Amino acid sequence: MNVIRKLLLQHREEVQAQMVAARAKAAEPFEAELRAVNIALAALDGAPLIEAEHDESPPAAAPEPVRKSGLSRGRIKRSLEDMILAALRAHDVGADTGTIMESLERRWNRSFQESRVVEELRRLAADRTVVLERGRWRMTAQPDAWTGETASQGVAA
Repeated sequence: MNVIRKLLLQHREEVQAQMVAARAKAAEPFEAELRAVNIALAALDGAPLIEAEHDESPPAAAPEPVRKSGLSRGRIKRSLEDMILAALRAHDVGADTGTIMESLERRWNRSFQESRVVEELRRLAADRTVVLERGRWRMTAQPDAWTGETASQGVAA
């Protein structure tokens, strides 16, 4: 029974790795085309417009960009560290790298490079924020949801 479980876990990790690779491979041509379009748009924004009629009038000054006022709207920008910690908080007993990748892709609806995720996990391990035990990453101290403090900091009376 234990051998079957190990084989199934190994197969699950292989399928997840293939899924991540397939997503990256499928997005590759679109990313190249999008990059080319962005470069062309940036070039057009910086270049003066060439009109069909060549008149003698001087070129008009570029309009000032509209400045945002008030609070920014939309989603909060999160670092990879914040996203990984959120994924680890969702798994109380810890999670392997494949499960973390799957959680990140599901929650933020985008693909992540496994090497960047592993690199960030190692950096967090060096900072002693996470620990690797028996192939599973887990947080060293769960944060208190109400105060934002970690359990190891304690509460003043």
